[in-house]
Amino acid sequence: MAEDTALLEREVRYFHAAFFRRELPPEIVERYVAANRLCVPADEQSHRRIVAILSRRLDVESIELVLRTRRLDTILTHKIQILFYLVEVRADYYDYFVSRGSQPMQTRLALAASVVSTLWSFAKGTYLIWRYGLV
Repeated sequence: MAEDTALLEREVRYFHAAFFRRELPPEIVERYVAANRLCVPADEQSHRRIVAILSRRLDVESIELVLRTRRLDTILTHKIQILFYLVEVRADYYDYFVSRGSQPMQTRLALAASVVSTLWSFAKGTYLIWRYGLV
């Protein structure tokens, strides 16, 4: 059980660092571990995939995007959703989830940049899955 806890703690720290540029509060780590034990079924293939992502320090966002759109692994998506559910209600993460500005041109440019970024992430995720045999 201690090994599972250590892996889940390592996992949440890695996932958090991939999406957020801030320190991870300890209570998020505790709640992430508890939520995973309660809500995420044990699956050997997903476990191996996550260990490979962590040990090789791969781009979890790109890999998850490809797996989610191809419906190949829902466990990785569930784990990331758990993390987001835990942080989105915290005031210090507000700016990650809500845009306060209303500048139409800047918003359109940001949307166009997001489309390009998503296409790049999909291509990168496809390559990483192929390169490291994650499927």
